[in-house]
Amino acid sequence: MDVLHVIHQFPPESRGGSESYAFDVAQRQRQRGLAVEVLSGTMHPAEQVKLVEGEIDGLKVHRLHRNDLYFDHHVKAWHPGVEARFERFLRERRPALVHVHHWVRLTCNLVEICARVGIPAVVTLHDYYTSCPRAFRRRAGDEACRRVLSSQSCGDCVPRYGYEPPHEIADGIELFRDGFRSELSLARAVLVAVDSTADLLAQTTGVPRERYTTLPLGYRPRFAGMAQLTGPRAGQPLRFAFWGGVGRHKGVDVLLDAFRELNGRRPGAAELHVLGGFESEQFGGELRQRVSAAPVTFHGPFEPAQLHAAAPHVGVFPSTCLETFGLVLDECFELGLPCIVGDLGALPERAGRAGLVVRAGDAAALARALQRFLDEPELWQALRGARPQASPSLEEHVDELLAVYQRAAATAPPPAAYAPVDVQRRLAFLLKQRDTAMSKLVPPGGPR
Repeated sequence: MDVLHVIHQFPPESRGGSESYAFDVAQRQRQRGLAVEVLSGTMHPAEQVKLVEGEIDGLKVHRLHRNDLYFDHHVKAWHPGVEARFERFLRERRPALVHVHHWVRLTCNLVEICARVGIPAVVTLHDYYTSCPRAFRRRAGDEACRRVLSSQSCGDCVPRYGYEPPHEIADGIELFRDGFRSELSLARAVLVAVDSTADLLAQTTGVPRERYTTLPLGYRPRFAGMAQLTGPRAGQPLRFAFWGGVGRHKGVDVLLDAFRELNGRRPGAAELHVLGGFESEQFGGELRQRVSAAPVTFHGPFEPAQLHAAAPHVGVFPSTCLETFGLVLDECFELGLPCIVGDLGALPERAGRAGLVVRAGDAAALARALQRFLDEPELWQALRGARPQASPSLEEHVDELLAVYQRAAATAPPPAAYAPVDVQRRLAFLLKQRDTAMSKLVPPGGPR
């Protein structure tokens, strides 16, 4: 095997931006003659840690199932059973290079395991997970976070079960921080899509800025053979649309509140289409209740042809987290549409003059931006005409990525600025977690 891509989830289970990117890159590398496979996490646990092999459009995919619950929780990032199974897989299959896209739902020491086996690893950071135990640098109160990763900064925000003492919370945060410092230190290359991501990661993790290399993501056109969409026509409702993974951090709840306000002022003047799977059934129910009386259509998981058939006029992406790229903007511009984006992370940088920028989390400001498209008929054409230059093609991106791989394979491992976390430290933390949890179950006077 030439290249193994490792990622937290993969189609058809999930079709978010990072999964779509990894799938496109893997397929294009296969077309170049490389032997490429994928090892993916999954949201579905099993009774025992296991690998299930399958195939998607000729691409071999190995799904690794964990055997525990709540495995997205930061204090469960390490899994000894997954570590052992991943190491065994590497020793059996011997990929020439491993490209890590995410650790969630797998184990937090993937690069360390690669180094142990003697396989070079390259990392692409698709989000801020390595700098944030909540994953998206979005604090519990929805504040976008630029704090340094530490027990002092993060102790009042990290997800918790509710019974942990402060010292356990602090230990979990520091273990998370030290583990990912080591992972980025051991990688042969650490790639990000925009400079702002590298800048913030360097400021918040202690991993120096020079450790990160900016490599814009390549884009495979999604709507080949389909005509670009046209603008709104007089007398017809204006169609706004959000598409992608429908999670809390994407600001869809804010969008629904804004659209409900707009519909109250201008009944029937606009429609809203939401395309994508909900992060949970509970969240989907919450969203539906928000707009039960407004003209909103929830389409669920979708293919590009379904998005094109919905024929939106404006893409709306009001993320309340610090986005690191946003492939949805490439799709939006390929469709010929202007956009509205939140003011955080890479989205305003990438939208340029083709989008309206609103304060993230501000439903009233977003409602005003939506209404501008109703009140200013010339706005749509003006923004559409200012769409930025297209992202690099997938072919160009794969060329650059293969050059990164070649350099990684040809150079010695970099000096490790941060040593791997000792397994004894990880086990001591697991024992602390166990004892804290058991203390809530032990009857008065102790076990009998």
